[in-house]
Amino acid sequence: MAKAAEREHITPPAISKRIAELESALAVVLFERLSTGIRPTPAGDALAIEARGLFHSLDRMQGRLSEYASGQRGAVRLYSNPSGLVASLAEDLKSFMDAHREVSVRLDEHHSDEVVRGVAEGDADIGIFAHHIGAEALTIVPYRSVQLVLVMPQDHPLAAKPGVAFAEATEHEFVGLTEDSAIGSLVSSIASAQGLRLKVRVQVTGFEALRRMVHAGLGIGVIPVSRALTSRDPAELARVPLTDTWAQYRLNLCTRSPDTLSMAARLMVDHLLAAAGGGSSSVQAPEFD
Repeated sequence: MAKAAEREHITPPAISKRIAELESALAVVLFERLSTGIRPTPAGDALAIEARGLFHSLDRMQGRLSEYASGQRGAVRLYSNPSGLVASLAEDLKSFMDAHREVSVRLDEHHSDEVVRGVAEGDADIGIFAHHIGAEALTIVPYRSVQLVLVMPQDHPLAAKPGVAFAEATEHEFVGLTEDSAIGSLVSSIASAQGLRLKVRVQVTGFEALRRMVHAGLGIGVIPVSRALTSRDPAELARVPLTDTWAQYRLNLCTRSPDTLSMAARLMVDHLLAAAGGGSSSVQAPEFD
């Protein structure tokens, strides 16, 4: 009793009182009182075993939760527009997950406005979206750039050119992306700003459909360079760079306030920005460390 009191920095009578209260609450005798001291009853031995088990469980729980606090474990929800999925995001995620094997990632593809709304409403932790989409209520940093090119059949009049200005391209018929896609919206807004009329024969919702329509001879299309050709049919379409400055299509990364992110999400943001070289915009990146 004296040694226990010394270790716990309380008096022996206080320990006696707590033992008596515990025995009363449990309705069992935990110690035999002897002239030479005390010794545990079978109930006391059983309580000691259970108590040690509880303390071990608490230690394990604390250790497990500390892994979440440090970002070693956790789950991250990521929304990306289609262009983000072709801008090295897959490679960036692989290197992150190789380094953080206990972190799970859910990646959903959405149009840029849906990405911004999903992050703002808490459905996603991180979003990758087109730079021209507004996201005023969120923390925004540059992520990567995607080069846009024209795709066309090999025998198209523009196919042999080293580069084409968008204004010249609009003299030909187009296969367009719908305006609820970021690139479709961008192309439409650029045409409107420059007073150009797009001769859109057909509109599609995705890059693969655009390629198929172009291959069928329905027009030329604007597409990220990495989606212009596939390994299945590398000689099928010609790709010609757009010479306009806006054709270097920028992607931003957005989150809610960094203070609201889990450690795993903060580590992912740091990793994505580092992998992208810190971005290429004048927007000042916040501290995520």
